[in-house]
Amino acid sequence: MKINVACIPVLVSVTLGLVEGRSSHNNSNKETRGVAPSRQKLYTADEKGNWKCLGGSKTISFKGVNDDYCDCPDGSDEPGTAACGNSYFYCANVGHAPAYIRTSRLNDGVCDPECCDGTDEFAESGGIRCPNICQEVGAEARAERERVRKVVKEGSKIREEYISYGKGLKDRLQIQLTDLQKKEEQIKKAASDAQDALDKAKVKQQEFLESSKADREAARDRQLAPLIEQQAQRLNRAKTIKTLLRSTLEELKENHNKNYHDLAVKNTVTGFDEYLEDLKKREEEDEEAAAANYQNEGEGGKKELTAIQQLYEAMDQAYEAKKEIGRMFQLLKAMKEGYNTEYNDKAVLKAIKIMDDFSPSWLDEQNEFVGEEPIEIPPEDMEVPVAQVKQQASTLDKFYDYTQYLAKSVGLGSLFKPTKSEIESTQETYNKASEDERKIKEEIEAIERKLRMNYGPDEAFAKLVDQCFDYIDTEYTYTLCLFGNAKQKSHSDTFLGKFSSWLGEKYDTQLYTEGTRCWNGPERSVKVMMSCGSVNELVAVSEPEKCEYLFKFRTPAVCQFDPKTDLLEHNRDVVPEAPFPGSVSEELKEEEEKPSKKHDEL
Repeated sequence: MKINVACIPVLVSVTLGLVEGRSSHNNSNKETRGVAPSRQKLYTADEKGNWKCLGGSKTISFKGVNDDYCDCPDGSDEPGTAACGNSYFYCANVGHAPAYIRTSRLNDGVCDPECCDGTDEFAESGGIRCPNICQEVGAEARAERERVRKVVKEGSKIREEYISYGKGLKDRLQIQLTDLQKKEEQIKKAASDAQDALDKAKVKQQEFLESSKADREAARDRQLAPLIEQQAQRLNRAKTIKTLLRSTLEELKENHNKNYHDLAVKNTVTGFDEYLEDLKKREEEDEEAAAANYQNEGEGGKKELTAIQQLYEAMDQAYEAKKEIGRMFQLLKAMKEGYNTEYNDKAVLKAIKIMDDFSPSWLDEQNEFVGEEPIEIPPEDMEVPVAQVKQQASTLDKFYDYTQYLAKSVGLGSLFKPTKSEIESTQETYNKASEDERKIKEEIEAIERKLRMNYGPDEAFAKLVDQCFDYIDTEYTYTLCLFGNAKQKSHSDTFLGKFSSWLGEKYDTQLYTEGTRCWNGPERSVKVMMSCGSVNELVAVSEPEKCEYLFKFRTPAVCQFDPKTDLLEHNRDVVPEAPFPGSVSEELKEEEEKPSKKHDEL
C-alpha cells in the first residue's frame, strides 16, 4: 500500500520535544487512554482516590478521568474522550512517530492522518473503523527521511567547499582591488596628459585659423564672386519674367469681358487676387523683419553684407521669384486649358498669346532652377568666432574638413595638415584613456561592492554572487541573480528588485527591493526563501501579495549535516512532549487549524 507521507505530521512530533520511556502509575496498573507513557504518572489517584486537574484549579474523583464528562476547566481530565475538546489525545503510532491531536477530533467519524494507528476512532462511531497503517507509513516516512538525509549530507559537503571558497574570496578581492587602484592612478595620469596634448593641438589649430583669416577671406571672396554674379543675373531674369506675368494678369483682370461669366477666366482672376493678397502679407512681414534688424544694428546702421551673405541672399530671392513665377504661370495655363473659345474675349486671347510666347523660355528657366532649394550655408564669414563655427560642425572631422578646404583654397593646406593629424592622434589617445578609466572605475566599484557584501557568518554564500537562475512558468520567465537583481520576463523585462539585505539571523531568506512600481500600487519586491538542496536551482515563484513576490531557492549553501546529531537517522521514534494546559505550541496550533483529511483511500 502506497502512503502519502505528506499527510503525516512528522514535524509536529519533532517540534514538541523529547520525553522518556513508558510506565504505568495509576491505581489499577492500567494506562490512561490518550496519555503518553512518560506522562502516565500524572494520572495517579491519591490515597483518597482523588485526582487534581493538571492546571491545579480543581480536585475530582479519579473515576472522573475519561468518564466522558468535562470536569476540569483545562480539560485535562478527559485526555481520551471528546468531552472537553480543549485537551490533547496521544497517538502511540508504533512503527512510526507518536503524535497529539485535539480531543475534539476523537470519534468524529474521520480517520485523522496524525493517528496512523487508528486509535482516534476507538469507539468506531458510525461504523468507522480506522486501520493501523503505521508500519507502512513509518517505512515510507523513514525512506523519505533517508532521502532527505542523503541530500543534506551531499549538500553539506558542497557547502564546505563553498565555505573554503568564501573565506579566500575576500583576500583575493583585496589583492585585486589594490592592483586595480595602482593601475587606475596610471590611467588617470595618461588621460590627463592626453587632455593637455589635445588642448594644445586645438589652440594651435585656432591660432592657424586666426593667423590665416585675411588670406582665407580673400580666397573665399575670389571663389564666390562668379557665383554671386551668376545668381545676380538669374535673379534679374526672374524679376523680368515675374513683372511680365504680373502685368499680363493685371490686364486680364481689368479688361476681360465680365458678362461672359467664363468660369476658367473667373478662377484665374480669383487665383491672381489670392496671390496678390499672399504677396502683400509676405512684404509686410519682410518690412517688419527689416525694421527689427535695423533696430538691432543700432546707430552703426546696416552693415555691409559679406560675400557669402550676398550669395545666400541672391539665391534666396531667386528661389522666391521662381515660386511666384510658377504660381502665375499655372493660373494662365489653367485658363488656357479651360476657357470658352466661342466667347472670343480679346483680353483672354492676349494673355494666352503672351503665355505661349513665354512658355519655352520658362521651361529653360525651370531646368536651370532645378534643385535650388533654400539651404543653410556654413558661416564662412570669418567675423563669426571660430568657436561658433566649430560648434556648428557636428564632429571634429566635419570641422577639419571645412577648415582644410579653406586652407587649400589659399595654398596653405600643407601647413594645416600636421595640425589635423596631431588632433586626431591626441583625441584618440584621450578617448582610449578615458574609456580605460571608466572601465577600471567600474571594476573597482564591483569589487568594493563584493567586499562589503554579507556572505553569512562562514562566507558560504560567496560562491553564489552574480550567479543567475531562471524559473519558467506558463506565462513568465523569472530570473534571479543572487546578490544582484530579480526580473520578470515576457514581451519585455520587468525589474522586480535589487538585493537589499538578509532577513532574520538564520541566513536563509533574502530581500530584494526597489523594483518597478506597480500600476496604482507599491514598488515590486522579492523575498527569496532558501532551503537545502544538492544543486542550486530556483524551484518556485509566487505572488502572495500584490507586487510582493516569493522565490523558493534550493542551494547547498544552507545544508548543515552533523553525524553526531543526525535527528533524521537516530531519532525516528521520538515521542513529542504533550502540551500542558495553556501552553500549546504554535506549531501544534497551526496543525490543528488545518482541515482534517480522511483515510478512506487507505
